[in-house]
Order: sequence, then structure tokens, then C-alpha cells
Amino acid sequence: MYEDICKSLIENNTRLIYITNRALEKTLEKMDRDNNPFHHEVCLNEKIAFELGLAGGIASKRTACIFSTEGIYEALDPIMSSAYTGVKKGLLIVCIQDTPQDVTPLGLFSKIPVIVEDGNNPVSDTIGYAYYISERYETPVILQICPEDEGHWSRTEDKGLGTKAEILAQHASHASLFIKDPGRWAATPSFRYHLHKALNEKVEKIREEFETYRGNKLQIKGKNGVITSKKAYLDFYEEDTSLLFISTVFPLPIKLVNSFIEKMDDVQLIEGEYPAIELQIPDRKKITAEHIKIPSRIKRHDEDMFGFEIIRDRLGPASSINMAHGIKKTEPQRHILAVTYEDHFLHSGMPAFINTMYNNSAYALLIMVNNQEDAIKRFMDGCGFHNYFHLDKVEEIEKYKDMDGLTVFFCRGII
Repeated sequence: MYEDICKSLIENNTRLIYITNRALEKTLEKMDRDNNPFHHEVCLNEKIAFELGLAGGIASKRTACIFSTEGIYEALDPIMSSAYTGVKKGLLIVCIQDTPQDVTPLGLFSKIPVIVEDGNNPVSDTIGYAYYISERYETPVILQICPEDEGHWSRTEDKGLGTKAEILAQHASHASLFIKDPGRWAATPSFRYHLHKALNEKVEKIREEFETYRGNKLQIKGKNGVITSKKAYLDFYEEDTSLLFISTVFPLPIKLVNSFIEKMDDVQLIEGEYPAIELQIPDRKKITAEHIKIPSRIKRHDEDMFGFEIIRDRLGPASSINMAHGIKKTEPQRHILAVTYEDHFLHSGMPAFINTMYNNSAYALLIMVNNQEDAIKRFMDGCGFHNYFHLDKVEEIEKYKDMDGLTVFFCRGII
């Protein structure tokens, strides 16, 4: 499945591909060895990958970032402004749904178009259409791909990727074109109002495009209807139920949706935990909305372990560090253990850790590691901090529960 997605990107003339999943690296390296002129890079985290991708799009290169639907939430800082600054060439944020997490709510917040591919079209065609929208309207596009059935990944015709000379000839007119336009580089407050008006107009034009997108499937069978964006939500509905399957979740094709609702007596709207389609429908009198809850991967807020109160990264990567610091400053008597992961620490934990040191906070920090322990220790040594310990078993931390001062622990695995 991953190979087909990568191949589809290259078939659609993608020139730069940024990933965070090392399993994808082997797939892309194999394609690179097959003489395909594209650049790929494994990045430390999703934020870096997206910022590199955005730079490629601004420099007029067809670019893609490949994340999981959960991983994209680690890159929200740059994503939330990218629709305002825009791109000059296509930029796709390809999100593979390998957990129950959806990306559909992001469209309304970021004003980036969101397309869901759930097997209604060959993935190569969907990628081509997403690039068309991205390039015509100079905006990134989020593409959520749901790999629930391997049959989804068939292409209309597998033409192969061609020889290096053939592909270079196809790309001959796609040279980088970096336009010096500071207005694209930052949505400054004085310019934000004008960008906001222009973006709203752009969104409405994209909405018109989505009215005729063939990935939106309409089946009229009766007076009871269902609107959804995922096939998995349709398992318990009868065959005589009318269906509107929405791929273009944002901006929602309102005319298509309203036309369907007018034909129905009752409409059941089924989507993920956070309403994305529902909030875009002006008249919802006929609609009963059902939101499928995502199984929580977050431990309860009052979690205790090894004699400590556990604080986890509930608000973002390494957010437990700032949370623990704030708790200890207001309630010094509490035994707090902040739990984060090596990738989270390298993502945004370092400035939080420095702030903790500067303000003389005193709590325990447990960093679950895989292969970055030595790199993090070197960073801490450079900050003049040496009060860290390696644990063979996480249970060993209990003997430190009465310690004073900031203490860091490293342990392999996940808790």
C-alpha cells in the first residue's frame, strides 16, 4: 500500500517528498535507485517535514509530506498559517490513516482543503486531482487515505515510471522558480486582514470545484439518507438507504449536500468525534448527527504510578514538561513525574526544559527512548545539567520519589 502511494506521487510528477516514517525510506530509496529524479528526506519530526515541504511549494516544486493521521497534529504550528502564505506549486499533506484519528476537523481551522480517499477512486487519480486544486488555488491540500482494503490501491492503468531520461524530459519545464515576495513568507498582522479576505474568496472557489468532484458518490434509494465520509461507518445500514459519500470534507460542496437533504425525509450524518461536515451545513433541521468516538490513547488525568502523579503530553509534544513545571511552582509539595518521548523532547521539549532549569523547578522527567538517549544527554551536558539516570526497568524510578531538584530519567519502551 505504501509503495503504491509513493509510486502514485511520482507518477504525478512529485519532485520533493518529506517523511518521518523510516519504513517508507526503503520504499523511496528503491524507487530512487530505479532512476527516478526526485528528492526524498527522512525528517526528525512532522513539523520539520512540513516546513521543508512548504518551502518546496513556495519555490515552485511539486512537493508532498507523508504523515499518519495522528502525526499531522504534531505540525499544527506551521500548518495553521500555510493557507495564508500559500504556495506557487502543488503541496500535498498525505495522511495515511493507521489509527482511528481523523484529519477532517483541520480543514475548518486551517482553511486548507481536505479530501478523503476511502477507495472510491484510484489513488493516483485522487493525488492528481489534489495537485490540481493545490496549484490552481495556490494552497496546500490535506489528503487523508484510508488503507482499509488493499483493493483500494489499484490504479486505472499502471504505466510504469519510465526511464530517467523520459521523466527528466517531463520535468524539463518544472524548474524551481523562487519569487521574491515577502507577503508569502509570513502572514504579518498588518497584512493578515487582506490575506483573510483573499483566502475566504479562494475557499468559495474551491467549494464550487468540489461540487462536481467524482469522488463524492450519490446513491438515491429511498427517503431515508446517510451522509458520511468513511465507508466503515456504513456497516449497519440497510441496502435501501440513500447515501451521500463526501470525499471533499472541506470546503463542503453545499449545493450537492443541500440537494440530497431536500430529497430525504430524514438524514443521518455520521462522522468522526469532531464535527467537520455538520458545522458546514446551514440548515440541519432534518439531520441527526452521530459522532464516532475515538478510543482514547491518553491516560486518565488523575493517574498515579510509582509514588508520583503522572503528567503526560496531553497538549502537544513534550507539553508535560511545561505542565509539570507550572504545577510544581504553584504546589511544590506534589510529587510530579512528567512523561514524554525522545521524539517529543527533540520536537519542542528542549526550550521547555531550558525554561525549567532557568526557573529552578524541581520535578522528575521520564523520557522514553529508543535510539536518541545519547544525543539528549549531550544536549543536557551542554546546558550544564548532569542529574540524569538510565533505568533498566521503569519501576526503578520509585526509589527516587522523595528526591529534591530536577531529575531526568531515561528508559527504553513505552508506558
